[in-house]
Amino acid sequence: MFFIVAHTKVILKSAFPALSLIAFLVFLGPQIFAQKKDSIKINNFNSGDYRASDLNYAGTVDKEGVLFFANENGVLKYDGSEWELIPITNFAAVFEIHITENNKIFIGGRNEFGYLKKDQSNKYQYISLRETISASINLQDFWQIEDINDNVYFASYEGIVRYNNGQSSLISINNSGIFKIDNSLYISRIDDGIYKVKNDSTFLFNDQFHFNDDYVYSALPSLDSDNLYLLYTSENGLFNYDPVANSMTLFIDKNNPSLKGKVLYDGHVWNDSLYIFTTWYSGLILMNKDGDIVREYNANNGLLVNELLNFVIDSRENIWITCNGGVIHIKWPNSNSSFKAHTLITNVISNYTENQLLKSIEFHFATPGYDKSDLDYSFILKGYDDEFSGWKNDVKKEYTNLPGGSYEFMVKAKLPGDIQTELVSHKFEVPLPWYKNPLYYLIFLIAGSLLIYTLFKLRTMRLKSLNQRLEKIIDNRTQELILQREQLKKTNEELVLRNTELDNFVYRSSHDLVAPLKSLKGLISLAKTDSSGGDMEEYLNFMNASVVKLEDFIKSIMEYSVNTKQNIVKKTVRLDDLIEDIRADLKYFDQAEKVSLIKNYDIDLQIKTDGSRLKIVLSNLITNCIKYHNYGQENPKVEVNVQLDYEEKIAKIEILDNGLGIDESHLEQIFEMFFRASNNKVTGSGLGLYIVKDTINKIGGKIDVDSKLGEGTSFTITLFDSIDTMIPSSVDSS
Repeated sequence: MFFIVAHTKVILKSAFPALSLIAFLVFLGPQIFAQKKDSIKINNFNSGDYRASDLNYAGTVDKEGVLFFANENGVLKYDGSEWELIPITNFAAVFEIHITENNKIFIGGRNEFGYLKKDQSNKYQYISLRETISASINLQDFWQIEDINDNVYFASYEGIVRYNNGQSSLISINNSGIFKIDNSLYISRIDDGIYKVKNDSTFLFNDQFHFNDDYVYSALPSLDSDNLYLLYTSENGLFNYDPVANSMTLFIDKNNPSLKGKVLYDGHVWNDSLYIFTTWYSGLILMNKDGDIVREYNANNGLLVNELLNFVIDSRENIWITCNGGVIHIKWPNSNSSFKAHTLITNVISNYTENQLLKSIEFHFATPGYDKSDLDYSFILKGYDDEFSGWKNDVKKEYTNLPGGSYEFMVKAKLPGDIQTELVSHKFEVPLPWYKNPLYYLIFLIAGSLLIYTLFKLRTMRLKSLNQRLEKIIDNRTQELILQREQLKKTNEELVLRNTELDNFVYRSSHDLVAPLKSLKGLISLAKTDSSGGDMEEYLNFMNASVVKLEDFIKSIMEYSVNTKQNIVKKTVRLDDLIEDIRADLKYFDQAEKVSLIKNYDIDLQIKTDGSRLKIVLSNLITNCIKYHNYGQENPKVEVNVQLDYEEKIAKIEILDNGLGIDESHLEQIFEMFFRASNNKVTGSGLGLYIVKDTINKIGGKIDVDSKLGEGTSFTITLFDSIDTMIPSSVDSS
C-alpha cells in the first residue's frame, strides 16, 4: 500500500519568515475560523496542468517566491505563470526537495541525490552526487534533507549521507529519521531512542522516546516557551522537549490528547501563533499552543483528498499541499497584506536564422506568490513600441523581425486591488544591417583604401617572394649540380677502379684458364708418346689436378658473377641447412675426411639474410680451411661458432681452424683480387676471399680475420639486422 511507503517520510521546515497573520488574528479573533468554506479559495493542480505525475511528495519555496515540488517524474517548478518539469538522473522519482539559506536547492529521490544548478541560459540542470559514495553502499530512497553550516545531510532508511564541498561520507544508522535543533542534527530511530550526530558518528542522546513502529518526524519551536520544542510523531502524538534538561513530556491538549492516532505527516509553525499539520487520513489540522484544534480542512469542506503529504507556506502565507492527486493551493483571505510582490522576467528565448540574424525573441514573466489568473500585465519594448500595452492576462510576449538597434523590454503586473508591481526590464541589442549603418560608409572608405594598399603590398610581396623562390631554385640547382659533379667524380673513380679490376681480372683469368688447359694439353701429348703406358696413371693424376684447378677457378668466376649481377633477396634461412649443404659438397674433397667439422650453435637457428650469398661466403671459408690445413697434426678441425645479440639484432658467425695460419704481414692483402698468401703446394685462384668480402658487403655485414702462422685462422662474419625475436640456445655437434 502507498501508506506504507509514504507514511514513514520525515520532513522539517522550521523557522518560517515572520508574517503578518498575527495582526490579522489579533484584530479579527475567532471570526477567522467562523468563516464559511467559501471564504478561502482552493485551487487544485493536477497532471493536466503541469504535465507530470499526479503524485507529489514535498514542496519548498525559494527567496524569490518560486515554488518547487518533488514529483514522481522529477522536480516541478512553478513561478505563478508557468510550470516546468526538471528531470533528474534516470528520470527517477523525487521524494524531497530542500533549499538552504544561500538559496541552493538539494534533491533526494529514488536511489539518487544531488542538487539543481542554473546553466548559462538560466535553466536549472540536475547535478547528481550519487557517485560521491561507493556504488557498493546500498542506499535506496532519500526521503529527508537537512543542512547545518556547510554540511548537507541526505537521509534514507539504510543510512545517512553527509555532503560537504564535493565530498560525501556515510553515517551508518538505519530505520531512522532526522531533524535539527539549535544547529545540531538529531536522529530518531524506530524501536530505539534519539541519537545525536557528531562528525560522522552517532551516540545515544535520549532513550525516553521509544516506539516499536514510530519515531520523531520533526522538531517545531514551541509556541508556549522559547526554550522548548514540540516533537511530533506519526501515530503517537506530540511531546514537549527541553534540550537543556534533555527531557521529554507528553503534550496534553483538550480536544484530542496529543493528536494520537491522527497519523501526522508534516508540521509547521505558522505566523508564530498556530501549529499546522497534514495528516494521512484527516486532512489539514490547525491547532493553537494549548492543543485546541481551531480548524480542520478535509474532503468534506473543500480539499481534493484527505490523504495529504507535505506542505509549504509561500511568501503570502498561502499553503501548497502535496498529495496523491496533484498539488492543492489554499489561499487565505486577506493573506499577508504587507507582502510586496515583484515581477520577474523568467526566460528570454531568442531564435536566429541560418545567418545568425535575430529572427524572433520571446519574453516570459511571472509574479511569484500570485497565480497568473489573478494578474494582468502591461509591457513595452522601448525602441520599438510607442507606449505600454493595455493590461493583459498574457504571461509571455514575442517580437519578430526586429530592425537593428538598442532595445529594452519592460513589464509590470497589476495585482488584485489595482496594486502595481515595480517595472522590471531586460536590455538587448539587435545589430543593424550593414548597408544601413552610416559607420559602414566610413568603414568602406577605409576598407577600400586598405584593399588597394593591401593589393599593392601583396603584389610587391609576391614579386619579392618570386625573386626569393627563384634565388632559392638557382641555389638548389647549383647545389644539385655540385652534388651531381661530386657523384659523377666518385662514379668515375669507381669506374676507373672497376675497369682496372676488370682488366686485371681478364688478364689473370685468361692466364689462370689457359695455364691448366696448356698443362692438360701437354700431359695428353706425353700420354700419346708413351707407348709402354707405364706412366699413364701418373699422367691421369696430373690431368685430374689440372681439371680440378680449372673447375675451382670457373666456380670462383661464377660466384663473382652471381654476387655482381643478382639482386639481393633477404629471407629467413636455417643456418644448419647451409652448413650441411657445404659439408655434402666437400665430402669427396681431397683429404676432407681428415678434418672434423664442429658446429657450436642451435641446430634450429634461423638468420634473416640472402641465403645463396651467405652459402658462397661460408663455402669459400670452410673450403679454404680444409684446403690449407695442417694434416700432420693430431686433431685437424674446423669450428663454426655463432653469437647472437638480440637487442642489436646482430648475428656473428666465426669460422675457426687450427691449420697452417697466415703470415701477419699478409692479413691486410688477403681480400684483394688474385692475392695468394699460402705457401702450401695446393694453390687456389686468389678470388675466393675477394668474393667473400665483396659478398658480405652486398648483404650488409663485415668480416674480420685473426691468424697466427702455424696455429690457425679465425674469420668472423658480422651480419646486421639479421635476427628476429627468438630464444637463444647452443648445441655442439660435429
